[in-house]
Amino acid sequence: MQDVAAYRAKILQVLTEAKNANGSPRLTDCQARGLVEHLSDQELEEGMMFNTPEEVAELLLESGLA
Repeated sequence: MQDVAAYRAKILQVLTEAKNANGSPRLTDCQARGLVEHLSDQELEEGMMFNTPEEVAELLLESGLA
């Protein structure tokens, strides 16, 4: 099983690499970090069994929290 820090880092990577239709970044680095920081280690640990980092990142992007 992945460790939480690596899982969190992968989510952050996906968020910072996400582009909109124009090819521009969807989030700033600060916005991406803010989204990932909303998730506790316990939430990530529980989610790791059911969701890939890419799926979590997509859910965060769709959440409208940024």
